[in-house]
Amino acid sequence: MTKNKHLLGILGALLANVIFGFSFIFSKTALSVSHPLIILAIRFTVAFLTLNLLLALGLFKINFKALKSPWIWALAFAQPLLYFIFELYGLSLVSSALSGVIIALVPVAVMLLSTAFLKEKPTLLQWLFTLLSIIGVSLISIISNNGERNYVLGILLLVGAVICAAVFNILSRRQSASCSAFERTYVMFLVGCIGFNLIALLTLKQNYFPLIVQSLSSAKFIIAIIYLAIISSVLAFLLYNFATSHITAVQASSFSNIIPVVTVIAGVIILKEKMTVLGFILCGIIILGVWGVNKFIKKQK
Repeated sequence: MTKNKHLLGILGALLANVIFGFSFIFSKTALSVSHPLIILAIRFTVAFLTLNLLLALGLFKINFKALKSPWIWALAFAQPLLYFIFELYGLSLVSSALSGVIIALVPVAVMLLSTAFLKEKPTLLQWLFTLLSIIGVSLISIISNNGERNYVLGILLLVGAVICAAVFNILSRRQSASCSAFERTYVMFLVGCIGFNLIALLTLKQNYFPLIVQSLSSAKFIIAIIYLAIISSVLAFLLYNFATSHITAVQASSFSNIIPVVTVIAGVIILKEKMTVLGFILCGIIILGVWGVNKFIKKQK
């Protein structure tokens, strides 16, 4: 692996998670107009159509032989299909404080699976800096606690989301040798498009089509979907799958803890929310933890 590709991998993971961090604003806008399942159905339909447009324009190519591997389909079921379902219903049953703590455990799950399946053993310093980031995310979540109740089912669903995110990281890294970032993203959005539309249809039944028409008649919903589908899905996941081709799964997943930092900063700048000095200090601690995970890596032969 060249130094330039390693740097590009880090930048790809960083930019992808910065994009994910800003998506909360557009998600809130979409939720004010439409049902969560309709949002997911339209989001991944638009994302999949966008990938097909890029394919038709000749900007990317697909080796369909590479898509025969069952692992790439397992990757797609883990992320986005199962992850978003677990997260969607888990967040509705768990306080924002506890949900933030649980989701912050994704890098830890990736570390454990990476050691077992990829033989990419994290260093002691990587473990320590990951713990530092988790402490920062946990404290930010706690100080923003809104007093909601926590349900065991919600906790289990969020743990399921963590496992799915970890499996996605491991499989994306594993499949990077045989499938391009575009091929992995294409299969992900194919499964997401079919899966979320089917789930929405079975759940909402006769309300499925009227809700789609109602949502698409809203200008602010369309703007939100453009960001969520094209920027936060197509661009961000292409960048992230590119990143896992050039850096370890542990390094790539460490950037997920940047998301609450971006979310907090976006809230201050765009939504004019207040931010305490402690909040800024905790953001600094999270960033320091992510830096340490990517700084103290084991030299690969």
